[in-house]
Amino acid sequence: MTNEAFARVKADQFLTMQWGLLGPEQLAGSRRTRTLGLGAAVRKFNQLAVPGLGGVWFANQIFLATLGVRVADRLRPLSANVKAIEIANAIEALACWCAFGDNGWQSDPRLRGRQKLAGKSDLTFTQLRKPRFYVTQPMRMATVEALVSLGFVEPGSQRFNGFRCTRSGMDLVDAGTAGYRPYNSTVEDYLCARAKDNTSISNTYALREALSPLVALQPDARGLIRDKLCEGAGCNPDAARRKNALAWVHSIDMKNPAGWKDKPSALEEDHWDELRLGARFFTARDAAVEVLNAIETQMAPLAAPKLASDDAHKPSPVQQRLEALREAAQGYLDDSKDPTGGMATAFCRECIEANPAAIIRSLVKRDDRVLRLVGNDVLPGAAFSLQPQAEASDAESEGPGVENADRVPVPTGISGRIRNLYLLQLDLEGQLEAFLNLPADKEAS
Repeated sequence: MTNEAFARVKADQFLTMQWGLLGPEQLAGSRRTRTLGLGAAVRKFNQLAVPGLGGVWFANQIFLATLGVRVADRLRPLSANVKAIEIANAIEALACWCAFGDNGWQSDPRLRGRQKLAGKSDLTFTQLRKPRFYVTQPMRMATVEALVSLGFVEPGSQRFNGFRCTRSGMDLVDAGTAGYRPYNSTVEDYLCARAKDNTSISNTYALREALSPLVALQPDARGLIRDKLCEGAGCNPDAARRKNALAWVHSIDMKNPAGWKDKPSALEEDHWDELRLGARFFTARDAAVEVLNAIETQMAPLAAPKLASDDAHKPSPVQQRLEALREAAQGYLDDSKDPTGGMATAFCRECIEANPAAIIRSLVKRDDRVLRLVGNDVLPGAAFSLQPQAEASDAESEGPGVENADRVPVPTGISGRIRNLYLLQLDLEGQLEAFLNLPADKEAS
């Protein structure tokens, strides 16, 4: 089959695929993510920014995942088939179902599965544990690193199913559910009982208030998470960075956003330098994604999507984004430091090539998902869309949504973990709800 014939077949397939996007939750399994082969570099800069936080941005994520591990621990002696992932996903799904039932099924960045869970009733653990019952990207996935780093679980292995609750994890569960007694039972006992006998779970006030991601975690539980973020700061460099970063974001005023001009007093010099270097890298990475998006936009209307790499840079939008990419990449290289073992430097050097076609070929090779290089031609990849869409290029980008993330008053381009830490400290102070749901007059201003 010739390249042209192949492209026509793929275009027909893409047109057919568009009809499937109308179904509920159909996008979850095909989430567009351009890593560009930079995943390890991204993780390094995120880890330097806030060690051990993972993708956590509000306290209930940690609590619900820990509760899932705790319930799984108690069920294991009764069955050899108990998996912590299934139990944690089931409890998260139950928590979101309870919250949606209480808020009239309104969207909220702290909830997932609105379409999947709608219309469900008489829930049992057998239903909740089914792989397709809930979303394919549960919040639990963002907590793996934090649960281990903060000491709420013993890893056993690198997999969630190997986790076991520590004494601190049990304390977090007790503190997070204190005072809530569904059917005159502790929340933990009630969930274990329902998992054992597989009877229907009732959306009672006590269960909803204990589990709902929309309800601020109990003060003692929030205090425990804060303590764990800072624990061991005197002798543990990672804990010291978390503690210093937490103090910095706590000091930032919404009316006076932080910038790059002056180092915050709460941060050490090397920490601040690595945050700035990471921001230059993330800016270059994002600029590269914009170049690829612009090329995809040029290809989308074509009957047989295809561009010669020597010509792909000629449209004005692509030229503008290439210019921004070169500037951003050079900004990173000017620093002459690279904590990623050369990965970030190699990428940025590819992005300052004099020949724009060479830059495009390098980027498309790195992509190979939305766009792919065949010879010198740019062709659609498996995730190509006739309607180019926003995407997430950072594995930790799941969070409060762009509209909320953009309002976080931290320096431009900084690691997403700093934004998440700002939101987490708001939650630990009981102020996240007010941030996420500003009154209309303040949103307008």
